Amino acid sequence: MGARWTSVEELAELILARAKDGRTVSLTAETAETVARTLLKTSAPGPHLQSLSFRLEAWDRSGANRIEMLAAAGSYPLIRLVYDAAVLTRPGDRLMVRQGIRVVLDSGPPDPDAPQNVVRLA
Repeated sequence: MGARWTSVEELAELILARAKDGRTVSLTAETAETVARTLLKTSAPGPHLQSLSFRLEAWDRSGANRIEMLAAAGSYPLIRLVYDAAVLTRPGDRLMVRQGIRVVLDSGPPDPDAPQNVVRLA
């Protein structure tokens, strides 16, 4: 059976429609590879962002899944200004500033399981 989609955008729409209907989404190995490559490509920062080490990102409420990158900056003072503005304009959203894998600022609730040597800056 051939693919029922002709572009990655069309595939995404098909997956979303099935998910909204509560139906199971099954992928062929070829389609799964296409989805994985697209996810990996979109999650990697472009070469123009490599020198900007601080990233402001929107995450789901659990803090487990990044939804989108909102801004990038090369300095902490600049990203802090952007973060403060984003917190005011996006109330209720889970926002994080990260430097690489390190979380610098997090608008979410404190983690009760965090080690005692972790200091929240926000």
